[in-house]
Amino acid sequence: MQDYKILFKKYRKDLFNYKENSFFVSIYRLCAIVIFPIFKNLNPNLMSYLGLLLGFIALPVSYFFEELSLNIIIIFFLLSFIIDHADGLIARYQKTTSFHGRFIDGLFGVLVGGFLHLVLVNYLYNTNNNFFNINFYYITILLLPIQHLILDRFSALARWCNEISRGKKIKPYLRNKYFNRITSILWDSEHLCIFLFLFPNFIDVKILIEVFFALSFLASSFSIILYTILSKKYFSNVSNQLDNRE
Repeated sequence: MQDYKILFKKYRKDLFNYKENSFFVSIYRLCAIVIFPIFKNLNPNLMSYLGLLLGFIALPVSYFFEELSLNIIIIFFLLSFIIDHADGLIARYQKTTSFHGRFIDGLFGVLVGGFLHLVLVNYLYNTNNNFFNINFYYITILLLPIQHLILDRFSALARWCNEISRGKKIKPYLRNKYFNRITSILWDSEHLCIFLFLFPNFIDVKILIEVFFALSFLASSFSIILYTILSKKYFSNVSNQLDNRE
């Protein structure tokens, strides 16, 4: 009980505060706080691998057990999202945070997101009832790691510029600064679709998948375009003359 009180006290200002976090980030974090006492003594990196494993298992299950309902498969991903938030809580509790943990956490997040997209494409393929051209779905899946690659590249270059320049410091992450509300709405809309997959009797799953892919495409495209524009804005006037050895 004491663990709950400490975590709630620490994060209560951010929970369901839309200026700080999207709605579903708060939901996953709240669930992570609930399960925290069970896993608090485990290695946080092991938790990250567990989250990856849950997403990975869902992929072959959807391919080889086609009769299995989509809402059951989605539970694997929801558990993975919750664990993705729990591993950070555990690392901070144990005071074992590291950049390696942060690296695999981000990498595994991209992989699990890709697994989810592949599961949904497979569902549409099996039902043979897709609205978009099949290439659109695979382009959307391809954009997912590309947007993260561009974001991480921008972040690395921002820190690099800050090291060699004495001028104004560049923040590594700027998406929330410019379009926080749009980013949060798109992310929440995607995860609302994921949540609604749990109730196939109340909503047309195929239409929901189409909406999910449209939102995913918009979110990835928006992020790619935004950071391309920001790179020109912030990096054009910063010379790398002092660092040309690399």
